[in-house]
Amino acid sequence: MQILRPDQFSDDPLTVHLELEETMSPYIESDVYNPAYFQAVLQKAHDLFDALFDEGDAILLVYHVYGTAFTPTHLFRFIRDRNARFKTTLTRSVLHEETIRTYTVAISGRSQLRLHALLEAICHQDFHFSPRLCRHRWTCPSIQFIHQTKNHVLFIYDDRGAYIRGTSPEHLEALKQKISPPFMPNRT
Repeated sequence: MQILRPDQFSDDPLTVHLELEETMSPYIESDVYNPAYFQAVLQKAHDLFDALFDEGDAILLVYHVYGTAFTPTHLFRFIRDRNARFKTTLTRSVLHEETIRTYTVAISGRSQLRLHALLEAICHQDFHFSPRLCRHRWTCPSIQFIHQTKNHVLFIYDDRGAYIRGTSPEHLEALKQKISPPFMPNRT
């Protein structure tokens, strides 16, 4: 299983991009938020997660943090299983003189995540809503969910959209069929 950096998803041939909300705007007016937009985005994020991960599926939670200064991620609050919190692995790499810290946490099942709060924090990370994914906007982690058995990846990057990555063209096609029609209405 290959873990991709967030910037690698758009060029990957085994990846499909999905919009979480195409018809509404996050703003009613220039400075007034549209609550219906955020409810729709969160519902679609939940629907997408539910379509790709069943209750007993083991999940690898992967999050990338960019920047040279080490700052706490505060992501443990979204993980219920205290034992999993202490089994986090860290890998450091450098891309264009910028340090990337990649954390991986094996989760035994979706019930071990505070899923609603985590998806809400991911979808609202560009806005000042609670719960917050990060304390500072410039250190916000990018979070991926990897199915440990089937190895497909769900990467919801914010309120605008998500990427789904399969392991082969056939696997990606099967995933597209599984999430169709709510996310891919042109498909039958």
